[in-house]
Amino acid sequence: MGSLWFVTFLVFAVLYFLTCQRGVSWQDSGRFQWRILTGQYQDELGLALSHPLYIAAGRAILRLGAVDFPWRLNFFSGLGMAVALANLAVTATLLTGRRWIGLVAAAMLSVCHAVWWLSTAAEVYTWSVAGLTGELWLLVLLFRRPGARVLVALALVNGLGWSIHNFALLPLPVYITVAVILLVRRKLPGWSFPLAACAWLIGASPYLAMIIRQAVSSGDLVGAVRSALVGEYGGAVLNTHLVWQNMKISLVLGSLNFVSFLLPLAVAGWLGFRRRLGGGLAVSIGAITAIEIVFVARYPVPDQFTFLLPSLVTLAVAAAVGMGWLVEGSRKGRSLVVAGCVISILLPPAFYAMAPALVRRYYGAIRRQRELPFRDEARYWLVPWKHNEDSARRFAQAALSEAAPDGIIVADSTSANPLRVTQLTQGTAGGVTVQDETGPMPPFVGDGGAFRTAADRRTIYAVTTVAGYVSPDLLAAARFDRPHQAVLYQVHWKDPAETP
Repeated sequence: MGSLWFVTFLVFAVLYFLTCQRGVSWQDSGRFQWRILTGQYQDELGLALSHPLYIAAGRAILRLGAVDFPWRLNFFSGLGMAVALANLAVTATLLTGRRWIGLVAAAMLSVCHAVWWLSTAAEVYTWSVAGLTGELWLLVLLFRRPGARVLVALALVNGLGWSIHNFALLPLPVYITVAVILLVRRKLPGWSFPLAACAWLIGASPYLAMIIRQAVSSGDLVGAVRSALVGEYGGAVLNTHLVWQNMKISLVLGSLNFVSFLLPLAVAGWLGFRRRLGGGLAVSIGAITAIEIVFVARYPVPDQFTFLLPSLVTLAVAAAVGMGWLVEGSRKGRSLVVAGCVISILLPPAFYAMAPALVRRYYGAIRRQRELPFRDEARYWLVPWKHNEDSARRFAQAALSEAAPDGIIVADSTSANPLRVTQLTQGTAGGVTVQDETGPMPPFVGDGGAFRTAADRRTIYAVTTVAGYVSPDLLAAARFDRPHQAVLYQVHWKDPAETP
C-alpha cells in the first residue's frame, strides 16, 4: 500500500502544483494569507474560524520567505488534497481489493470542480478532508483488525482534524459509537479508551488551548465554547431547514462536480454496501455520508459549494465500492466501468474550459452587484485551475500605484486583503493606508469627524461605491469620481449644504 499511496500523492501534488494560483487571492484565501503573514491565530469572527493548526503550518511556510509566500500557501492547499487523494486510494483498495480502483476513484475525485477549485488557492478545507480520509482508512482497519493502536490513531487524527477545522466533529459520534460497540463485543480492550481519549486531547490541544485562554480572559466558559463551535454563525450552523437565498448559485456550482459518472457509481455502491462491506462498516460509512450531506444541504452561506468537499469524499468511497461490484459481473461490465471512469476523468476539465464561453453565449456576461476590477466572474467561479487567474494581483498592484505615495484606500473584506498582502510581501506603496471595517483608522460614522481628522489632507480612494460594501455615511458625505482606466474612486467631500 505504501507505493500506491506515494504514487497517488505525487501525481496529484504535481497536478495542483502546476495549476495553483501564483499570487495573492480574493476573499477567504486572501484573508488566510494576511492572517498568516501577521500571525493572527484567532479570527475576529470567533474561534470557529481560527483553524490554529492550519495557521501554524502556514507560519512555518512563511519562514521560507515572504516574497513568494502567497504562491507557496496556495500550493499548500494542493498538498493537502494530494494527501487526501492518496488516503482515499488506499481506503478504496482496502474496500475493493483492487488497486486500480483505488487509483481511479482518486483520479475521478481529483477533477471534481470543488476539489480542484479549493486545491489551487489558500484554503483550509483540503487539509480537513486529508484528516477525514485518514479517519476513513483507520475506520476500515478498526472493523477488520480491531485493536487499541488503530483506535488511538483514529482518535489522534480526529483531534488534529478539529485543530484544523470544525468539520472533524461531524463524524466523531460515529467513531465513538463504533468504538463502544466493539468494546461491548470484547473486540477492544477497556484500557484502549482512556488512551484514545488522551490521543484525541493531544491532537485537539492547539484548539483547546485557545478555548481555555478565551474562557479565562473573558470569564465566560459557555461563551468561549459557543465561539469555538459556531463563532458568529450560530444561526447558519444550527439551521434546520433549506434556505433558498444562495441556493441558485450553490446548485449551479455544486452541479459542476457531477459532470462524470461519480454519482451513478456511488448509487451502485450504496446498493451493494451491506453485502460488500458488512453491516457494521456499511452503516458507519453510510451514517458519515448522510451527516456530511445533510450538513451542507441546510448550511445557508454564500460559499456553500465549498462545503461539499467532505460529501464528495464519501461519494468517491461509495463509487469505488460500486466499481468493485460492477466489474465482478462480466467482462463487458468491466469494460463499461473502465470506459466510464476514463470519461469521468477527461470530460470534466474539458467542460470547465468551455463553461465560461457557454455561459456568455447563452446567458450573457455575469454581473455582480459590486464588480471587482480585472476579475472575470464566469472564469473565476467556473474554471477551477488558477495558475492563469491573476485578477487580485493586478488589482492590488494597480490600486496601490494609484494611491501612492500616501493615499488612503477604503476597501471591504474581499479587496482589503490582496492590497495588504501585496504591500507586505512586495514592499511597495508603504505609505498607503488600507482601511476596512477593522481599521486601522477610526470607522466613518455620522459625519466621519474622527476619520477626517485622522486622514488630515491625504487623498482618499474607495474600491467601490455600492451600498453594503462601504459605509452609508461615507456615501452620503462624499462625491466619487473614477478617472478613465483607473481602478479606484477618488473621494471628494461635499459641502455641508449638500449633505443630507
